[in-house]
Amino acid sequence: MPKPKKGELYATYNNDFCYEKGLNQLRKLEPNIEINVLDYHTIKILFKRKDSTVERSVKSIVKDTKGYVEVELDTINALKVPKKKEDDSGVLDTPFYG
Repeated sequence: MPKPKKGELYATYNNDFCYEKGLNQLRKLEPNIEINVLDYHTIKILFKRKDSTVERSVKSIVKDTKGYVEVELDTINALKVPKKKEDDSGVLDTPFYG
């Protein structure tokens, strides 16, 4: 399973209030980190230089605002690209009774 690359961190939130609160607190650390919003509940954080205190403070902000620091990237829906089905006939796979 893929893991985040060095110098980056992914944070996910379950509700909009915690997401906005966490994003506002992370923006206060803006000179040391770069914030990329992936979708309405996922944030990608890039560290501009290797500093363990900044990384610890980012993780604590995410956890304090009821967010999750992602360890494995398979759990994030924003990174999943849907595969195209070429042979989709539009017919139901199971019989429809009723």
